[in-house]
Amino acid sequence: MELKWLDDYIALIETGSFSAAAARRHVSQPAFSRRIQLLEEWLGVTLIDRARKPLRFTPVAAENQAAFRNLVARIYEFRAALKSESLDMADLTIAAQHSLAASYVPGFLRRLHDLEPEPSFRIRSENRSEAVTMLMRGQAEILITYETAQTPCGIPSPIAMRQVLGVDQLVLVASPALHASLSAIRSDAPPLPMLCFPPESFFGQVVRLQALAELLRRQQVVVRCVSEFAMGLRELALVGQGAAWLPGSLIADDLKRGRLLPLESMGRSIALDIVAFFAVLPGDKGERLKRQFQALHDQAALSPHAVAGTGRAAPRRARPDQETPRAR
Repeated sequence: MELKWLDDYIALIETGSFSAAAARRHVSQPAFSRRIQLLEEWLGVTLIDRARKPLRFTPVAAENQAAFRNLVARIYEFRAALKSESLDMADLTIAAQHSLAASYVPGFLRRLHDLEPEPSFRIRSENRSEAVTMLMRGQAEILITYETAQTPCGIPSPIAMRQVLGVDQLVLVASPALHASLSAIRSDAPPLPMLCFPPESFFGQVVRLQALAELLRRQQVVVRCVSEFAMGLRELALVGQGAAWLPGSLIADDLKRGRLLPLESMGRSIALDIVAFFAVLPGDKGERLKRQFQALHDQAALSPHAVAGTGRAAPRRARPDQETPRAR
């Protein structure tokens, strides 16, 4: 049995005519009729009542039309699944920090496809510690994450090549209504409702290290929600549930449209590096990763890093223990 016979039969079901079905399948009508006969012989049943005009299907054929459609669909789905699994094994897995997977990775993938159009990429959205672990264990070949000078990933250079791709910032923002009541710090001001990251999370650590203490010295706060997901805190901030430090790349459109406003008088923004790590591997895959890394490194050398979501240029901040990225 050949799959094209089933495709022929589905065309016959959909057109209701041998001539129309043959034209759709780009074969002559005699050849098409012969292929339907071969299908009938293989099945051991008659599908077409040839004693009647116009075309009429036999009862067993009419009762099982949906089953024929499902069979063909399942065969093609199975083939696609096998091909997808094969591609996943052959090509690259990218582990990305949650907020970067939503805001930055799509553009990063376009850059990689410009370099090498053929490879496919599997994206794994994780918190930072899990994404780093994936790279270290060989479960991902590329890591896209945030770093600050105080909170580096700590990935040794023999394990992966490091390249700063751009600069983002955590911005303290609130909805317009909440912003209007909180933008000026007053002695009689009510507590500031806050939407916070867990203290053990990457964003939670960064905010506590660089900005929270300064805010707490000047302003009482009340925590309304704690979540490790920046996108969830963004949704709560949009409906006025509290203020939150959120990545500028994630809320760029909200800031542009005025759906969220910065609370610059209450909390300063925190600079973040967007960093890519490319695993150092042997063989063809390792050579491909080295070429992609070098191309991105050369691009970065030719243009300044932009602050994500603002359009402003910012200087690159090198990690203290690795001032110049090198392919190893």
